[in-house]
Amino acid sequence: MSLIAEFTLRAPDLALTTALDADTDITVELEGQMATSSDTPVLVMWAFGGDFDTFEVGLDEDPTVRTYNVLEELGGRKLYRVRLASENLQPVYPVYQRLGAGPLAATGTHEGWQRRVRFPDRESVVEMREFCTENDVQFQLRRLYTPGESDLEDEFGLSPEQRHALVVAEQNGYFDVPRQLSLDDLGEQLGVSGQSASERLRRGASQLVRKTLLSDF
Repeated sequence: MSLIAEFTLRAPDLALTTALDADTDITVELEGQMATSSDTPVLVMWAFGGDFDTFEVGLDEDPTVRTYNVLEELGGRKLYRVRLASENLQPVYPVYQRLGAGPLAATGTHEGWQRRVRFPDRESVVEMREFCTENDVQFQLRRLYTPGESDLEDEFGLSPEQRHALVVAEQNGYFDVPRQLSLDDLGEQLGVSGQSASERLRRGASQLVRKTLLSDF
């Protein structure tokens, strides 16, 4: 039976580490990943939450980045297309392919990359951790569960964690203008990192929109 693993990776030669360290308020969310004919990895990702000028200086200085350009700007977010320098990059994605794992989501901050990946079995998760240990990549497993085991959805399709995050955020002024609660403070109330709190809010809000505003489309 397959397993879903949620874990954090951190190493100097992971993609965008220098850029994310340049502005500790920036968060990037992977939209897609592809390889070109020259086998050079390309990331398409949203960035938000910090100063884009500082982040782009970090992109210019990042040894894992060959080129980048902005595809779109929308509501305080920027969509980037980043061509990576594979010769300076820790090759994590090929390990997923070798293990038969399927990446589901990736969010990056100065604290590292939070990944959610479907693995074929427990042994492949162990192999992933062993690869990280052998290659000086910090691997912190946060959650391991079988599909459908953890997300007991309510009438809106929200998991208990997503519903709780949205309720706490609303009750404490996270959605107010100006905002009364930071992501880090929200994370502290939820017992998770600010990055994890952000992911729960985004996924919960997206699910609410699909189940309500888009339910008739």
